[in-house]
Formats: sequence, C-alpha cells, structure tokens
Amino acid sequence: MLTTPLLNTQALTGQTQNHVIALPLQAKLIHQQTFTAFQRLQTRAKQAGFNLDVVSSFRSFEQQLSIWNNKFNGLRPILDHDSQPLDHAILSEEQKVFAILRWSMLPGASRHHWGSEIDVCDYSALPKDYQLQLIPQEYDQGGYLASLSAWLDDNITDCGFYRPYRQDLGGVSREPWHLSYQPIAEPAQQAFTLALITDTIRNADIQGKAAILANIEQIYTQYICNVAAPD
Repeated sequence: MLTTPLLNTQALTGQTQNHVIALPLQAKLIHQQTFTAFQRLQTRAKQAGFNLDVVSSFRSFEQQLSIWNNKFNGLRPILDHDSQPLDHAILSEEQKVFAILRWSMLPGASRHHWGSEIDVCDYSALPKDYQLQLIPQEYDQGGYLASLSAWLDDNITDCGFYRPYRQDLGGVSREPWHLSYQPIAEPAQQAFTLALITDTIRNADIQGKAAILANIEQIYTQYICNVAAPD
C-alpha cells in the first residue's frame, strides 16, 4: 500500500495543505509526488507545440465549500447537461444538489483536495479576449482546444496521468480538461469512504445539508465513485 501524507483524513478532505507544494511562477498547488510527473508532461507538450497551462489544481475544503454554497444560493450559475444555465428559482433543494453535482463536487469529496488533479488548457490557443469556460465543446472537435485534447489522449498515460471524467457515466459530466495522477489518485479513491464523506458533510456549514445527507449513498455511488478507470 502506498504510504503518503495524502491518505491522512485531513488531506483527503482538503482541510490541510501539508501534502501540496507550489508550481513555479504560479499560485497553484500540486501534490508533492505529482510535481515531477506534471513537469515532464509540460515539457513534452512544449516540444509538441502546446503550452500546458494549469487552470486549477489543489482546492481546499473552504474553496470548494464557497463554490458549492454560491451555486446553491444562486450567486453562481448551475449548468445543465448541455452547459446551459438552469433556472435556480424553480429547483427544489434536492434538484439543486443533483444539478450542482453534475459539474461541482461536494466540499470534502472533491478529487481536487488530493493535489493529484489538474485542470489544463492552452491559453495561447484561445482567441484574444476569449474567456475560458471549461466546457466540453472547447475541447471537442472544432473547439479551440481540440488539438491539445487529442495530444493529451496520446501522451498522458506515459507520464502517469489519466482522465477520470473522459466519459459521462451518469454522474459527473464529461471533463476532458481534468487530468488525474494515478499513483496518488488510486489509493486516495480507495480511502474515500462513505463514512468519511458523511461525517465531513455533517460537520460542514453547507447549504442543502439535509437534502445531501438524505441522498448521500446515491451521491457516493453515482458521483464520487463513478469515475473512469485508468487506461
């Protein structure tokens, strides 16, 4: 079994930063054991003509909680399956929970807490003044980042990465920008138990808590554990 600070309960749920370090010249944090592998992937991308930019990496529990609560309270949009905004006012609490989960994980249950997960793009491939949305259409054929996505398909495995959301399995929507470092992510996934997630939510100041806990077993199965296996 891999022994790493990542398997500490506080690290698994994003409530410490002891397992992450800063990427050079960026205000982005990454797991210590992911650092070298990602630098190697960036170098290979550069040689192929791409800038492998980090959009998001480690997120703390507090950051994920803010994202969740803002969406639940209507301060940030909740998107449907086609990346279109839903009418927040007509959704029940339970509907809000499951709609948010399509694109944003529960605080304490996000893979981004581990530091092994990196959302990537190539900002140089985007038109001037274009605001990256992180939607599949940007990475699919005809999108601004389609060439980068195709290159990632052929190269990430050699550096230890895979895409846990490369397919829509009926839980989290497809995220072609999301890379996961397998040597860290696999043992972390195994340690991400239903009991750990339930206790974390019970102790959180989270919007929709009653609806979340009433559906926690389905959430755990459909959204937290329902990811694509490494190639």
